[in-house]
Amino acid sequence: MTEAWKAPVDKSSKIEAAVTDTSVGDLGSGLTLIDDLPRRRLFNLDFIDCADMGVVADAIVNGHQPQQPGAMPYVVTPNVDIVVQMMQRSDSVETGVLLGAQYCLPDGQPIVMASKLLGRPLATRLAGRLLFTELWPRFIDDGVPVTAIASSEDIAAGLAEQNPKANVVVAPMLDRDDQATIDKLALSVVDDAQRLGTKFVLSGIGFPKDLLIAEAIVRQWPDDGGQIPMTMGLGASFAFHLGLNDKAPNWMVRAGLEWFHRFLQEPRRLFHRYFIRDIRFVPLVWQEWRTAKRSKDVTANG
Repeated sequence: MTEAWKAPVDKSSKIEAAVTDTSVGDLGSGLTLIDDLPRRRLFNLDFIDCADMGVVADAIVNGHQPQQPGAMPYVVTPNVDIVVQMMQRSDSVETGVLLGAQYCLPDGQPIVMASKLLGRPLATRLAGRLLFTELWPRFIDDGVPVTAIASSEDIAAGLAEQNPKANVVVAPMLDRDDQATIDKLALSVVDDAQRLGTKFVLSGIGFPKDLLIAEAIVRQWPDDGGQIPMTMGLGASFAFHLGLNDKAPNWMVRAGLEWFHRFLQEPRRLFHRYFIRDIRFVPLVWQEWRTAKRSKDVTANG
């Protein structure tokens, strides 16, 4: 692994709610990034606080690297479901990727709403599909070497038609615990990246597989392989971009009801996620508020 990314992310400690509203880049945060995007710490993640996805895309495209060892070449887009699963699986590989990612975008209106309640307001939701919509035309126009990992032949064909110069790979069927298959796929991406000079790897399989693939790419990158590509976990962004998934109306997006639109499309598959698992986000917000309040009380009392 190259020097810039040699220090591993410590995933062994238990995740706890943040006790301060310190943002990455602040004097007390302990982490300074070359880019000037402000961050706000929520649920132990340093979310980018920016109202303009174009500005975020500029920072990513310009290839800013972190000065702090341990910040990894990942772009992650956690939503409520991912935050809940992260708290439940604190020692998992995907949690390590989330905690160590250079760019963490709030992909969920409930996260933005919670940030306002907690006194650490995020400017807006930064959805993964919007990031892809911003980046993909740039990659096409500028001829940027890019690899896209698609979940189906239809999606791969659509991406290849739009960007014939892209290296488009169809992921095999894999399970989150199928490390051998994940490593094999990641190693093929590494080989292609070195041969083609790939700058960015876009993975559109879904959580947590996108993040497991990203971790395997970085882990298997050779010491003499040059700069590691920036790997982005973008979930269903490819399908939305190609019109294969039905987008929610704008009014539902603005009201934070995009999840309900998706539920109506696949109620049997998504019922447990939205109405059982993700309900746990409410006590997480409460815990975050209480922890921050205790910290402020301690500070006020000297």
